[in-house]
Amino acid sequence: MARHTAGRHSTPQSAPTPLGPAAPGSRRAARAEAEMATRSGGTGITLPLPAVHTLRAGVLGAVVIGTGAFAVSQVPAEPGVDAGDLTAAEAGTLALRSGETASRSETAGRRALEADGARTFTLAVDDETHEVITSAATLGEALAEAGVVVGADDVVSAPLSGAVPDGERVEIARVTTEYVTEETVEKYATVEEKDASLPEGERKVVTAGVNGDASDTYAVQSADGEEVSREFVASVVATVKVDEVVKVGTKKEVVEAPAATAAISSGDPRAIGRDLAAARGWGAEQFRCLDALWTRESSWNVYADNPTSSAYGIPQALPGSKMASAGADWATNPATQITWGLNYIAGRYGTPCGAWGQSQSVGWY
Repeated sequence: MARHTAGRHSTPQSAPTPLGPAAPGSRRAARAEAEMATRSGGTGITLPLPAVHTLRAGVLGAVVIGTGAFAVSQVPAEPGVDAGDLTAAEAGTLALRSGETASRSETAGRRALEADGARTFTLAVDDETHEVITSAATLGEALAEAGVVVGADDVVSAPLSGAVPDGERVEIARVTTEYVTEETVEKYATVEEKDASLPEGERKVVTAGVNGDASDTYAVQSADGEEVSREFVASVVATVKVDEVVKVGTKKEVVEAPAATAAISSGDPRAIGRDLAAARGWGAEQFRCLDALWTRESSWNVYADNPTSSAYGIPQALPGSKMASAGADWATNPATQITWGLNYIAGRYGTPCGAWGQSQSVGWY
């Protein structure tokens, strides 16, 4: 009886040569006995040898090497493939094209699968590439047979419900989601409000500014380690932003000379001083302090000029040009000088007696 070898087939018109009884004690006989014991399942029921051959001829399947999975689909055996080749396919020894030289039985098993309509595709997943041979109807079934789990967010380059893309490359990008929290700082703004009660140009902070601090959380999706999307999830405010509020003065300083100033501008400076002080509500006691102060400073002389300090006039303004705020004739008009001097005393010391006390203490006011 002639024995077929891998790669050698009978003519298309002739059926495969049936196998005769195995010689007692031969490897073939031992293998047949082991198969019969396996088929019986330990129940004492033994399948006849022809039935065993029939089962073996129908379990030639697809094998995936490198994923840890071995999927089998029932397909009829190709005529011309001997029992040794079928055993190799059943045992999962049909290797993928990974650069190793396939054995004759592996080559025959592959040919049997391809003859039955099995399809081959390249699978790229988890930084590895495999060649898969399968008879599955859809790509999803083929991946399941290969033990490849596709996550709900994973991206597959071909439809899972579609046919297996024969001869093509299928890529699976693993998509992961992580939550990223970022700290943000919102700087406060300055709000200016006009205030007519404050002198023009004066600024007063009424509400201090506070920067806002917040934590923003995003759901970040990455495909094979590269970010593909970012979705805002929530924001937690640690510190609420408070804008700074500043009052800005708009009140203009107006120096109004008493109505009698023009009329008494040519009179006695001391008399003018008494009248202008009384107009401010300062009585005799305050005028006595004023008289003592300006008698010491200038003896009420409109043209008094201190050569060492450039102080000028009845109140000895330093420099004398300061008195221009009370009038353009500050250099010659006693009423203008006295008006400026009384304004200065009121703003600096409150009253003439306050200014006189300062002068007695340090010699100037």
